[in-house]
Amino acid sequence: MFGWFKNPPMPINEIVRSYDSTPMPSPKTPVSEVNFLVLDLELTGLDPKKDHIVSAGWVPIRQQEIMLGDSAHYLVKSPIGVGQSAVIHGLHDHQLLKGIELCELVQGLLSQYPGYVLVAHHAQMDLAFLTVAAERCFGRSPKFKAIDTLKIEWQRLHNKGKVLTKDMLRLNSCLARHKLPEAPQHHALADAFACAQLLLSQIRQHSSSMTLGELQSLSR
Repeated sequence: MFGWFKNPPMPINEIVRSYDSTPMPSPKTPVSEVNFLVLDLELTGLDPKKDHIVSAGWVPIRQQEIMLGDSAHYLVKSPIGVGQSAVIHGLHDHQLLKGIELCELVQGLLSQYPGYVLVAHHAQMDLAFLTVAAERCFGRSPKFKAIDTLKIEWQRLHNKGKVLTKDMLRLNSCLARHKLPEAPQHHALADAFACAQLLLSQIRQHSSSMTLGELQSLSR
């Protein structure tokens, strides 16, 4: 095994404490006043305990405007080879050698975006990998929560009486229904940007006066 898996837990890091203690918006806050951070991770597999993050992309939304100038995309060094996962995300071991360390990635997210509401498509997977990454780096993880555009879309289609299949909830299928441009699949920044567009379309279709609490209830 790799040495960094064997290290004893680190003390609770001040960055984690600061992130956790930063107030989040009240559920009564209009979504137009909420800062969102839409993110996507590319992975070597689906098990957060043995697989790894190989790239990350995120896009902030402020006042319902996608802030492309503040978006970011990172390759992440992996302690193992990417193996067959390269077929999916298109990244190879030699490219990841130029990436940043996992702990730099997590530290950057936590220090730059406290108080932001996280958003992802199939958020459960991304949050599981972020949680494990923070635990490895800092000995403890923030209590990550996120709006899930996949669950919002499921709820929207269910309310219309649609018979759902798994393919209907894939990101590009959701984009097509909202008449949004197709995203290049499995590129972290492109997927984060597409997810940001989808979120704003979902909000518009529901109500322009929607609150964060209402959005969160659609995402359950």
